[in-house]
Amino acid sequence: MKTGAIIVAGGTGRRMKSSLPKQFMTLGGKEMFVRSVEIFHGSDFVYSTVLVVHRDWINKAKEILLKRGLNSVMVVPGGESRQESVYKGLLSCREVGLEAIMIHDAVRPFFSRSQIPELLRLVAPGRGVVVTEGVNDTVYLVGNDEVLDVPDRNCLRLAETPQTFPYDEMLEVHKRAVEENILSSTDDAQLFVRSGGQVITVNSIAPNPKITTAFDFDMAELLINKGS
Repeated sequence: MKTGAIIVAGGTGRRMKSSLPKQFMTLGGKEMFVRSVEIFHGSDFVYSTVLVVHRDWINKAKEILLKRGLNSVMVVPGGESRQESVYKGLLSCREVGLEAIMIHDAVRPFFSRSQIPELLRLVAPGRGVVVTEGVNDTVYLVGNDEVLDVPDRNCLRLAETPQTFPYDEMLEVHKRAVEENILSSTDDAQLFVRSGGQVITVNSIAPNPKITTAFDFDMAELLINKGS
């Protein structure tokens, strides 16, 4: 199955409270987005890799990729939202002839490359696959700070990435969303299900945290040091 990977790295680092976008910060001496790119770029199962970054950081991203020996990675400008950035990444792959697309957050640098074949075996026409994590804590559904319901946590999953779909179908899903003025979805599986697709979940085989805050970053450094 001819597969592409889109690494979404369009954020500007507001929640990290840093002038440097968090995906450009170094973890264990290597930029976070580079760690995420290498997961897919180094896989025998991925034909092409696209990095989507804020337009102001394109040249810097290309410079870093060249230094890291990853200059074959395509770099495209992102949009005003994650949804728009993913769509731009999808559009950049139109001439490649992809059958499947894996969409991954650049700020999840710990996803295990060895799980890629499992995800690709499960993706099929009309069916996507998302990496998830089980919920260990009790979760409340609230309104105005009042507990309205306590969902069964066995039926809940934390959404992670990569999320994998048939390429042509996901491109059409994004195109339709724009036509219907849906512009700020934060999850590709949500759009896929809304369009009538099926999405199945697979729990990550390794820690796969999203690095969003300074605390997350410190914990990520600890993970890397432990791995070393």
